[in-house]
Amino acid sequence: MKWLGVVAGVVWGQASIDSLYGLLGKQLEAHRSTFPGLIPKGTFQRKSWYRSSVDTVWEGIRLAEVRYAFYRDRLHTIQVYVHGPEASEAMRIVLEAYLGKGKQEGYAPRYRWVGQKAVLLYDQNILTRNTEVRLESLVLQRQLERDAFREFEGR
Repeated sequence: MKWLGVVAGVVWGQASIDSLYGLLGKQLEAHRSTFPGLIPKGTFQRKSWYRSSVDTVWEGIRLAEVRYAFYRDRLHTIQVYVHGPEASEAMRIVLEAYLGKGKQEGYAPRYRWVGQKAVLLYDQNILTRNTEVRLESLVLQRQLERDAFREFEGR
């Protein structure tokens, strides 16, 4: 009977990340034109990266930096940085409130939530206690990989 609770927790966590499908009020796959005031950061791994030009507080947590990556002008990745142990712990608690417990990877404070459409990673540096949270669209990632494979085959 214990396995039923584990399965339900995994399914609930997947449903949560897929139903949330965004962060900071931004939805994955949204068109770039809906993001005013972004500062270009360059292109990396076929994605165009931008930094938010506004200071952001989310759920009472001061965010050090917010970055967005677009593939084909659609939001692929939301990357959030917080500084310090208090902000990092608050971020983890808020994510768990929205998504349930993440799967811990290793011994460091590194948690992952995986669904069918999105994956979210919470990764805290054990020395600085600063944290990166990265939410990615698996839908757009599969498209990016298909496009890269087609391009490779065409060579």
